[in-house]
Amino acid sequence: MCFLMQLEVMAMHKRILWALGNGAARRTLFGPVDREQLQLEYRDALRRDLEEASRRWGFDFATETPLVGGDFQWEGVSGVKVPVLYRAERPQNPEEIQRSPAERGENARKEDRAEEETDQYHR
Repeated sequence: MCFLMQLEVMAMHKRILWALGNGAARRTLFGPVDREQLQLEYRDALRRDLEEASRRWGFDFATETPLVGGDFQWEGVSGVKVPVLYRAERPQNPEEIQRSPAERGENARKEDRAEEETDQYHR
């Protein structure tokens, strides 16, 4: 096959692939999406997952409180002792991780308040 014929075949293949890639089937492969219904199903699945996790771990994740009569004994932990990955408020600056509470200022006060709240679990 000569070079010009190869170019023509490649151009034809390119047109065919372009036409297939831009068709309506790609956008509506499974039909139209009912976004409202999708949100309801998502929230329902999330609720079921949280309920199952609460039963399994004996912890109410919505209110962040231990459930009475669970298999585990939960303890509050100071925010400073929790790895940064698991903290609700992560430092914006990596240097802030190594700084002492006095150097961190407002963040240290927030951590102290969080520690006081977790201590309430023990009362």
